[in-house]
Amino acid sequence: MAGGPPGADITYLLPEAQSAIGFAIPLNKDLIRPFLAKELPNGRADHEDDNINKNIRAWEIAKDVRDFLRQKGYKAMSVIPNNKYREDVPGWQASLPPELSLRYLAARSGVGSFGWNGSIGIKGIGTPIILGGIVTSAKLEPTDPLPPEESFCDECKLCTRVCDFQMFSDKEETLVTLGGYTFSYSKRINKLRCVLVCGGCAGLHKSGQFSTWSPGRYDYPEDNYEVNRLMSLAMTHQKKRPEIQDYSKGYNPSSFGGMGKVQLTCGNCNILCWGDKVETVKNYKILKNSGCVIQKENGEILVFPPEKAKEEFEKMDPKHQRLYYKDYRKKIRRKAEISQTMP
Repeated sequence: MAGGPPGADITYLLPEAQSAIGFAIPLNKDLIRPFLAKELPNGRADHEDDNINKNIRAWEIAKDVRDFLRQKGYKAMSVIPNNKYREDVPGWQASLPPELSLRYLAARSGVGSFGWNGSIGIKGIGTPIILGGIVTSAKLEPTDPLPPEESFCDECKLCTRVCDFQMFSDKEETLVTLGGYTFSYSKRINKLRCVLVCGGCAGLHKSGQFSTWSPGRYDYPEDNYEVNRLMSLAMTHQKKRPEIQDYSKGYNPSSFGGMGKVQLTCGNCNILCWGDKVETVKNYKILKNSGCVIQKENGEILVFPPEKAKEEFEKMDPKHQRLYYKDYRKKIRRKAEISQTMP
């Protein structure tokens, strides 16, 4: 991991660390397609439960390995699998720096390899996996990254088409060097785009033809200024929305600035690719034809074809509508008009 970005520093959690251990747990694919298709009543809840439970399992495995190493006389720390960031970094809410990047660890240690969107995947499984890790003072023999022929990714880039607000580029790459090996994946355009969509604030795809499980219907932000403007508006309104009414009630992140309870509505870029082109294309078609969601005042989710969803949304009480849509560009346009009239 030497020579990598701050997220590759195994001594952040344990100053005496000499080694790190990575592993992966697959998600249940039988529950992914109902999630992508937005099947009611349990398509969302079943996958959310599986995702949460696999994160918990990864944490439990990491703690078991940590305790084993400690029993052998070594120092060791387990890595929280998700939603735990370095809050000592200024502006961490926007940059989301991990305590230790489990993606970097998995790529460098050969657990999996990078896909185009930056998710780690495994040949024959794809990217629907949960990563785990441990750092230790034990000096373990390192394993090598997977060779290129073992990569699961053929750069079809369908992952870029399912990101509602296009958080990552479909052309530009990011390079990262870890322990003498160089890895590449797509450039992140603005991580707040992911926070807006994967965090559940927004859900309608830029095309308007499908959505995530989030009922947010905000217009696509064209630049970083619009992202920041929408961020403050959408997060405020999201907190006032009713919970999605199904049996799974989400989770409370250990950090992230008091966001509160999160209910899983996206993650599409991570669960779309199954490491098989035919199956991945099938997943893409399922999602693209899955329709759009709106939410009733009691929290119930309804799914309609795009035009019908828009029609049903416009029938709602205006006060309820404002929790899911507002022309956030109006103030931006007004500022531009004023500046043009000034001498």
